Amino acid sequence: AHLDRITHLKLTDSVIISASYDRTLKLWDRNTKKQVGMFVCGGPVLFLELNPGNPSELVCADGRGKIYFLSWKD
Repeated sequence: AHLDRITHLKLTDSVIISASYDRTLKLWDRNTKKQVGMFVCGGPVLFLELNPGNPSELVCADGRGKIYFLSWKD
């Protein structure tokens, strides 16, 4: 769970991606509903977008003006 309110939710075939004011972006397995990954940003996560051509890649931005390019293996 997040420690502050959620700002974004995105779905892929295998994961749910949640972003929050608690500065974290979390990956959840869609089948088990268990957390399978986490990334901590420098500030509240205010933007999140998946790569439409490869949904295991995303870009997010935090409230401090930093942009993060992230990817993972399914």
